[in-house]
Amino acid sequence: MKSMERLLLSVMAGLCFAHSSLAQNRCANAPDYFEPTTSGDGQRFPLTIGPLVWHVLGSGVYPVKGSDGLTHVAFAMQFTNVWNQSATIQSVEVVDPSRGNRPTGANRVISIKDEDVTGLAKLSSLPPGADKASYSSKIAGGEYGVMFFDVTYADSSDVPCTIALRVHALQPDNKHLPESTMLSPPLKISSQAAIVLAPPFKGDGWVDANGCCVEIGPHRFVTNAMNGVLDPSEQFAIDWIKIDAQGKAFRGDGKKNEQWLCYGVELLAVAPSTVVEVMRDLPDVPPGAAPTNLTIAEIAGNHVTLDLGDGRYAMYDHMVPHSITVHVGDHVKTGDKLGLLGNSGNTTGPHLHFQISDRPSTLDTTSLPFVFEHMVLQGRITPNLDDIEEYSIKGTPLPMNTKAAKPLTRVMPLSRDVVTFP
Repeated sequence: MKSMERLLLSVMAGLCFAHSSLAQNRCANAPDYFEPTTSGDGQRFPLTIGPLVWHVLGSGVYPVKGSDGLTHVAFAMQFTNVWNQSATIQSVEVVDPSRGNRPTGANRVISIKDEDVTGLAKLSSLPPGADKASYSSKIAGGEYGVMFFDVTYADSSDVPCTIALRVHALQPDNKHLPESTMLSPPLKISSQAAIVLAPPFKGDGWVDANGCCVEIGPHRFVTNAMNGVLDPSEQFAIDWIKIDAQGKAFRGDGKKNEQWLCYGVELLAVAPSTVVEVMRDLPDVPPGAAPTNLTIAEIAGNHVTLDLGDGRYAMYDHMVPHSITVHVGDHVKTGDKLGLLGNSGNTTGPHLHFQISDRPSTLDTTSLPFVFEHMVLQGRITPNLDDIEEYSIKGTPLPMNTKAAKPLTRVMPLSRDVVTFP
C-alpha cells in the first residue's frame, strides 16, 4: 500500500510539473513591452502623459486555484501621483495585451467589513484601518496609495501570460489639464505552479480566519516598508484557529490560553525541508488584546522557518514558549513535529500564522501561494473578517454555511473556509 501511495504521489507530481512546463512554454515568448501599433514609419509605440505611475508590489504576480474552484490572481499595485495636482481615478481595467488589450478575468475586492473597494487606493495619508474609510479614488499631488486586485478565472487555461492596467484619470482641481487614459506595459504572470503541501496539523474545525483572496483583511493589506522595500509580505498568509461543533473557539471565559481549542496542538512539517530560523523563548501573551510593547523582531513570536527549496520558505508563527523541538540546520521530513501552537508575539488569541515566502524573513518578504494535497471543506463562516475576530475573542459561536462541503485536492483555502485535514 505504501509503495502504491508513493507511486501515485510521484505520478501526480509529474503531472503538476508537466502542467507547469506547458505554461512556461506557452508563455516563453510573451511580450514584455507594448506591441507595435504600426509596421511602417512613424510612432510605433504608445506615448501617454499623465499624473499617475504604478508598479506591482513584491517579486511577481502568482495564480493559485482556490477552494471555490476559481483560479485567483491576487496582487497589489502602488499608485503614486507624481504631479502637484490631485488626480481622481475614474476606472481601472485589467486587460490582456495578447488579445488586443481586452478586459480579462473578473476583478473584485472587498474590505474587512465586506465593502466594495475595487478600483480604490488605500491611501498612506488616511487612517490605517481596514474598512472603506481608508480607501479613495482621489490621490493628492505627491501622494501614494496601494490598490488591491483579485482577478479570477473559471478555467485556469484562461489565465493570460501577461496582464496590463488601463487607467482613466482626471484632474478635477484644474480643468485646463487633460484627462488621461494610460495603458501600462505588460506584466508577466508567473508560470510557476503553487507549491503542494501536507497539512501543518491534523483534525477538523480549522478556520481560515484571515487569508486570501477577495477580502483585503489584516494580511492582504500588510505592505510594511522593510529594509527599504514595500512588500506584500502576508498576502497569501493564513491565520488558523480551531472551533468546535457549536462554532466556539474556546471553553470557559477564554481568558487563559489553555482554554482555546487550538492551543497546544502539534505543528507538523509541511514538506521535507531544512530549518533556517528559530525563536523559542518569548512568553505567551494573555488572550483578548495584542501587546503594545513588541520590537519588530518579536512580532512573529516564537517561530520556525523551513527552507523548502526552490526559493520557498514555510513560516510558523506564535508558538508555545520552549515547545520547539528543532534547531537551525536540522533536516525534517514531512509530518515531523516542530513544536506546539501558542500565543506569543503580535496576537490577540491563540492561532497559527502560516505562510510560504520567497525569502527566509518574517517581514521582509513576498508571500507566495500554496495548495494542500488533500483537505475536506466543511463549510464557510458567514460573518465578515472583522466580525470573525470579535466573535472568536468574545466566545460568540461562529455560524457556518455547510452547503459547499466537499473533499478537495490541490487547492488553497480561502478566507472564512472551515476545513478538516485527515
